[in-house]
Amino acid sequence: MTIDSRILTDYIEGKDLNQYKDYWIYNCFGNQSVFEIPDSKNREWVAKLYEKIRNQIENFIPSNKDAVRRLFPQFDRIADNYTILLVVGLPDPYDAMVLEHNGKSYMVFDLIQFQEDSLNEDYSCHRVLTHELIHLCLMEDYPAAYEMSYVEDLNYTAFNEGFAHALTYVENIYDFVFDGFFEEKFKMAKNTLRAALAETDIQKQKIYSRMADTGEYWDKFASIAGKLYLLQHIDDMECIYQEGWHDFTARILDE
Repeated sequence: MTIDSRILTDYIEGKDLNQYKDYWIYNCFGNQSVFEIPDSKNREWVAKLYEKIRNQIENFIPSNKDAVRRLFPQFDRIADNYTILLVVGLPDPYDAMVLEHNGKSYMVFDLIQFQEDSLNEDYSCHRVLTHELIHLCLMEDYPAAYEMSYVEDLNYTAFNEGFAHALTYVENIYDFVFDGFFEEKFKMAKNTLRAALAETDIQKQKIYSRMADTGEYWDKFASIAGKLYLLQHIDDMECIYQEGWHDFTARILDE
């Protein structure tokens, strides 16, 4: 992986960041730049976090590496040829994301949005790196159509986010125990998914589409339904993946 940290290092060194306000990453979220001048008071801890994150990227080991590499034989190739932009200046909640520019995908980490507790000894960015790289692998195998119907979008989101979340949720996926807590979360996510699929009002559909993979963690109903369905079928993940995304929500709701 290649690390591009020029924006971040200019911030740490106290340079004027206004030169970056029109940089492409800040113009991917609407009609105007979302760039925000970061507070200088964060420089000291951000500099420490930069060293930690850079070291972890340079020594990257994917979460659940055996399962991930079985599902995605291209994983190492994609990781090796990937550029990670370490930046500041994005608004909350944009901490880690994949953005496209001139036909190429980039992973973007805003270290201020990672927050200072990421300095804790037990924090590793390997999970979020694996998560985002899984998205890239999956999108290579199953490219998203430029325009999807509302129902297609819910199916694709549940499939795409489901695999990325399931394969990075616990350190060893084969030790995962689907207990009563997860049963309840699965039931709630399925109920919302069922209601979303039945919705015909355009404005309400837009709300469901937004809720499907954003907001509070357990409220991301499509992501959670996909993830927990897969964690109930760990031994069948490869078959589920080969079956594709088109009727994925129907398979979830058949549980």
